[in-house]
Amino acid sequence: MKHQHDQDFESLLRDKGLKSTPLRLALLEILDLAISPMTAEEITHRLKKVSFDRATLFRALKTFTESQILNTVDLGEGFHRYERNCELHHHHHHIICTSCKKIEVVPFCVPDEFKKFLTKKGYRQISHRMDFSGICKSCT
Repeated sequence: MKHQHDQDFESLLRDKGLKSTPLRLALLEILDLAISPMTAEEITHRLKKVSFDRATLFRALKTFTESQILNTVDLGEGFHRYERNCELHHHHHHIICTSCKKIEVVPFCVPDEFKKFLTKKGYRQISHRMDFSGICKSCT
């Protein structure tokens, strides 16, 4: 699923005040085409055209997360996954197949009613984390 629309990657980096490097451009291209959140290991395997070291990759991931180009996804696996932050998938959740481990985006937020309720009770800066699991159609 392609996320990048009118703006090319160099413009995106420039708009965020970031230098355009071969690693950063390749990283954006890989994550732009990803259909589900990727681990650093998965990203590393797809970065074949660019020379880099692991520390530089993690710095780029951290910089992109801090600049809100990427979102980190914690699915309780003991490590983070990364996905593009774009207008198509602003706030969303994921479903993970317990059999094949495929991850898909749930393109809406179920707890909005809970947030409204908690806001009425006086809570502010409310956040949540919710992911779903099940067995996908291919595995049933």
